[in-house]
Amino acid sequence: MKRVLALLAIGTLAPMIQGAIGTFIPLQYCPDLGLLLVVGLGLCWPSSAGGIALSAALGLIADLLSGSLLGLHMLLRIFAFGAARGCSRQLNLRGVIPRATFVAGLTVVTALGTGALTAFFGVGRGVDGEMLRELVPHALINGAFAPLGVWLVERISNWLSEVDAGHHLLQLRPRNRLT
Repeated sequence: MKRVLALLAIGTLAPMIQGAIGTFIPLQYCPDLGLLLVVGLGLCWPSSAGGIALSAALGLIADLLSGSLLGLHMLLRIFAFGAARGCSRQLNLRGVIPRATFVAGLTVVTALGTGALTAFFGVGRGVDGEMLRELVPHALINGAFAPLGVWLVERISNWLSEVDAGHHLLQLRPRNRLT
């Protein structure tokens, strides 16, 4: 429970911190902290159902704080969690380069998804040339910060885990009886 509350608090602070940083530098040069948090959850969270619920809550928080379409970030955060979870089972996402590449690609997919959904519901400009020009540096910045973001989520999750993360539980196997 401590992990969930801590990650929800971090997920609440992430859009605020990102918005504060955005007043000093352009947003395309600021990493998407919420996306990095959800990718970290997808790579280290023990259960899929709990991770989906936590990702949905983080997306809803981002929706409420950003003023976007209600459910937009929630849908994209659930997608990002599922993509990270699924790809981590099929691909080796343990190194710096694979994580950076994965997050850069995921940034492009989620940005195009955001543009498509806002164009579909008629509240935004959708996917255009300006968005695509801003997308390249944003994807590269997210990719550069991905290893650090995933590492922090893993450390926080392990630190607040109910089971000591450094020690595995003792697994006792039943004896084989030879009768």
